[in-house]
Formats: sequence, structure tokens, C-alpha cells
Amino acid sequence: MTTPIAEAPAVTHSVGFRLSRAARALRAQWRDELADLDVAPPEAAILRLVAASPGAALRELARTLGSDPMSTKRCVDALEARGLLVSDRRGEGRSRGLHATVAGARLVAEIERRAHAREEWLAASLGARAADELRRALDLLEQSLTPSPRS
Repeated sequence: MTTPIAEAPAVTHSVGFRLSRAARALRAQWRDELADLDVAPPEAAILRLVAASPGAALRELARTLGSDPMSTKRCVDALEARGLLVSDRRGEGRSRGLHATVAGARLVAEIERRAHAREEWLAASLGARAADELRRALDLLEQSLTPSPRS
């Protein structure tokens, strides 16, 4: 006789499992919300970050996103090809500073509007206090997972 999966709480109730499952669901919802804009969630994140920090370098973006530089570069290249970002070379072999174009800025404004609506939905779904507690708990978790610089 096999045990039903639903009765395996050591797996399904662990924090890591549940965070991963919730993150997948949130990413899928966000992807669906962005579909009509023809932008993927990683591209939307890059556009938002560049609009907030004009001149940001690709490596800085990758670090902030927790992504590898090559994946970030592919997204940046695709956004440049679509005329949403431009880069300025900072010299031979140097990093490039990224900037949103006018079209990119317009797209960012719509992405920001939708992102704000998602945050409001989250606060309404959980309650403002629980949403704030979740943010604080995630801050603590991220801090504990970030390696400290060596002395």
C-alpha cells in the first residue's frame, strides 16, 4: 500500500518547499499579467531596474537579480534589439551602462502600474500586517542566505 502524497508533510510543509511552490505560482501569474506587453518577467525586472538606476552595468543587474551574467546579457540584448534599452560603452573591454529608451520608459510605466497592483493584491490577500511581516521575514531569510564578506 502506498502513502498518498498529501500525507507527506515533512516535504510539503517545509519552508523551502512552500516558498518554492509559492514563488512558482507568483511567477506564473506575473508572466500571464505581462503577456499582452510581450515582455517576460526577467525582462520586466531588468527594465524596472535600469529605469530606477540609469547607467547600471550588466554585472550589477545580474547581482541584484540573483542571475548569472550571461542570462542577464541575453535579456539585455533582446531588450536592446527591441529598442527598449540602449547601452553606452565605457571604454575598451569595459562594462556598458544601460538606459531605457523613450519606448522602454513607457513600457516601464505600465509594468510599474501592474507591479503596484500586485503589491496591493498581496496586501489585501494577506492583510497589510501579515504582508509587512512576510517582507520582514524574507529580508531576514535573504540576509541569512547571503554569504558575509571575508575579513
